[in-house]
Amino acid sequence: MSDITMKKEIRGVIRNSGFEANPKMVCSIVKIMNMKYSDVDNKRVVCLANEIINEQVV
Repeated sequence: MSDITMKKEIRGVIRNSGFEANPKMVCSIVKIMNMKYSDVDNKRVVCLANEIINEQVV
C-alpha cells in the first residue's frame, strides 16, 4: 500500500473517530489498520500516524 493511500485511510480513521487528534490514538489506529489490511507494516503506520497527528495538533 502506498504512503498516500495509507495517509488517506489514517485521516479517515481519525476523522470518523469523533475525538480530537492526540498522540494516544496511535495504538488504536495501528490496530484498526491491522484489522482492515493484514499486510501493512506496523512501523510505517506508526510513523505516518504520528506525522498526521502532529500536523493536526499544531
